[in-house]
Formats: sequence, structure tokens, C-alpha cells
Amino acid sequence: MLTASLPRLDLAQHAQGIAVSVGAVLALPSLYEVRLYLRNNGLRRSLMKGLTAYIVGRQHWYLTHEDLTSYIGQPIRGNGFQYRRARLGEVPRMKGLLERMPEAVLRRWCGPGYFFFVTWKDGEAVSYRCLSTYVHPGVSGFIHLAPHQVFMVDEFTVPKYRRRGITRQMAYAMAPWVVGQGYREVLGIHRTDNHDTVAAARAKGVTRLGIVTRSRLLWTTRLSYEPESRDPRPRPVSAAPILIGFAPDLEEHVV
Repeated sequence: MLTASLPRLDLAQHAQGIAVSVGAVLALPSLYEVRLYLRNNGLRRSLMKGLTAYIVGRQHWYLTHEDLTSYIGQPIRGNGFQYRRARLGEVPRMKGLLERMPEAVLRRWCGPGYFFFVTWKDGEAVSYRCLSTYVHPGVSGFIHLAPHQVFMVDEFTVPKYRRRGITRQMAYAMAPWVVGQGYREVLGIHRTDNHDTVAAARAKGVTRLGIVTRSRLLWTTRLSYEPESRDPRPRPVSAAPILIGFAPDLEEHVV
């Protein structure tokens, strides 16, 4: 049975959390990044994100776990799609993906510390999946990865190619590369109100571990964790226990 080793979990469970100064958790986005977020998420969600992330409010994320070894050997359906590791020289051709992420970010994902995979269809980049050895800045210093774990940075599929199982196929195609580098598990966070992502995670059999809550009040940020108590799906079998370190320190790996 899969178990979680959670040093100092009692601290998180009692919502004592950690306090950090302004800017220690999330750097302010550029104007270009704000415009992209507005385009993809709308005015209301963008305003709420800005308010809760930088001024006052709470954000709730599901903490999830993927066993990459369970993807090894899974059949991959082509159907005209090509799943392959991203190449730096191809970034300018990723027009559909640039509607989601700035070119500078996609270029960074092609570098060390990232596992960046792209799905192509007739020369068009239609989807991506990015993993990293860095934890999301919003929970960096609170969640620490074990040596065999990487973090889910982002997944995205352009609208006209959604609901075709592309992200699942891409995860299968990407797994041998990541496992070959010594990583067997993926931790991730996604908003509890992001219903599309919640549904996609369930479809892939991703295990939900609990909820991370980030509370912001001007210059003070507090993080707490509540483990999942009711998930009817069986936990996957893992060769080693999950190691998630919840620690009240400021050792950060900010992307």
C-alpha cells in the first residue's frame, strides 16, 4: 500500500503554516503574462487570482501524485499525432502554445531541470506537458521533493484538440524518458475549482493526496495542508513511499 512520509505534518494539519515576506513566494507577473492570463481565464478569474495571490484571500490546491512506472509499456495511439521531447529550435513554431505561455518560458522549459514534451499534428504544436525538478513557487519551501520525484509544472492542449485523450497519451510517451533519468513519481498541485483539470486527473488515475491552502494578508503568507480523507479509488502500488516534506523554512527553488 502506498504510504506518505510527511515530516512535521502535524504542524500543517493544525494550520500553523509558515509566514513569508512579500515577494518570497510569488514574483509579480509581467504585463505580457497578465495579458495572456486574461486571455485564457477571463476578467473575473484573473481579478480573483490577483487579489488572492498578492493582496488578501485564500487559494486551495489539490496535491496529487502520479506513479510514472505505471505508464511504462502502455500502448500509445498515434492517430496522426506525434509525441516527442521539445527542442529549443522549435519553440518559435509553437504558435498555439504561445497563446498560453510566453516564448521565454517555453525556452526555459527546454533547458536543465525541466522535462518538456510537445504533441504535434501536421506540423502544428497542439499540446504540451512539462515536469520539473523545481517545486511551484507558490508552495516552494513548504513542499520538498524526494530525489526520485519531480513536480508537475503544467499541461495544456489547444481548444480544438481537447477531449481526445492527448495528455494521457503524452504522459505514456514521456514516462520512459523521465524514468530513465531516475525519477519515478510526480507531485502536482491544481486549483480545486479547475474542473477541467480535476476531471483530466481522474481520467488518468492520478491520486489525490490532500489540499494545500495558501492564505494571503498583505505581506504575510501562510500555508497549511489537509490530507485527503475520502478518495474511493485504490492507491497505486509504489516501489518506495512518497516523501513529501512540509517544513517551516524558506529553502526555495523559485523558477
